[in-house]
Amino acid sequence: MHLTREEERMLSGELGEPVARALDVIVKVGEALGAERLIPISHAHVSGASYLTIGEPGLLFVKSLADQGARVRVFSTLNPVGVDLANPGVLDVDRGFWEKQKMVVESFLRMGFQESMTCTPYLLRKPRPGEHLSWGESSAVALANTYYGAHSNREGGPLALMSALTGRTYEAGMHLEENRLPRAQVLLDRGIDMGDEGMAGAVGYLVGEKLGSTVPLISTRGPPPFDAIRAYTAAAGASGGIAMSVIEGVTPGWRRLVEKAGPLERVWVEEREVRDLVPGEEVLEDVDLAFLGCPHASLEELEDLARVLEECGGLREGLSFWVSTSRHVYGIAREMGIVAKLEERGVRVIRDTCPIVSPATRGRFRRIATVSGKSFFYLPRLQEAPSVIVPYSLLKRLVCAKR
Repeated sequence: MHLTREEERMLSGELGEPVARALDVIVKVGEALGAERLIPISHAHVSGASYLTIGEPGLLFVKSLADQGARVRVFSTLNPVGVDLANPGVLDVDRGFWEKQKMVVESFLRMGFQESMTCTPYLLRKPRPGEHLSWGESSAVALANTYYGAHSNREGGPLALMSALTGRTYEAGMHLEENRLPRAQVLLDRGIDMGDEGMAGAVGYLVGEKLGSTVPLISTRGPPPFDAIRAYTAAAGASGGIAMSVIEGVTPGWRRLVEKAGPLERVWVEEREVRDLVPGEEVLEDVDLAFLGCPHASLEELEDLARVLEECGGLREGLSFWVSTSRHVYGIAREMGIVAKLEERGVRVIRDTCPIVSPATRGRFRRIATVSGKSFFYLPRLQEAPSVIVPYSLLKRLVCAKR
């Protein structure tokens, strides 16, 4: 692999032992993938920040780096953790867990990470078309490539951390245009509504299952709204390994990518398949938790939910409703009075975390209703929590006291 003079200095230890170790890891991964050089990045996003997922070995790893004086060289953000750090009492989490989680986050902050704790780093800093990133959150990676036209591989948390410390990644995978070309065209039955977050999440779940890790071309009747695209990419990245989709009318340069790809295999997603995944109202009586916020809820989602609950008389009896969002969006929503409106109606608004990576979820609920195909995939696997995908319109009816 060809290294620049600055990269050689990093590798030789002139910029400190943590930088040398980090660049050595990136070089070895790049060489294994056939990369000929390293490229600068402008934003690193590290996943695997919850103490629930990384445990004591992960805590010791990040703490040792911070103790050695490791510092980030680019804008760097952190994925959700296992507890709302600003209000640890909002979820039933053991204090010992909270103390360990606090130590993890403090280690990252000492290295210069933003106090972000969110799976939506694009809401903190919008990626630019063609910009190189090193992100470790599958839903964020897929949105960066698909919606913003930025370039990032699906990095593991440790490798994204190495990129944060060096400002470099390897030039392979999604950083090369030939790997961003669609390989299959996904055709949707006319009855499938990609404008609904729940339906879009179900489509993403099916596309991931059908195609694995290839790049699909998605043909829709019109560009879906932003939050529906987020739901689709998050689900496709969970059930499959899809790091990018090319969506007609959405993905920057999509026509050029389609023209360069040539003839494509066609794959159908039938309305019957979506309906099998997204049942009707008959399943809702067993639901005792409704969840919104995977990926973390946007300001627009919080505004809409507050309006719905105000119109329908608040939350129905016997149902819990959790909404996860970033502390960035939470701060804006609080200033606008949205958080107070939601909490007055019985909604629990949570920052920094979500039910997937928090120990507060396990064993507490009979069934969780979510519009998120990603939650539907992970909750049973990581939290042993039975879940169901519902269309957003049905979620509104489920939560309302007056239905």
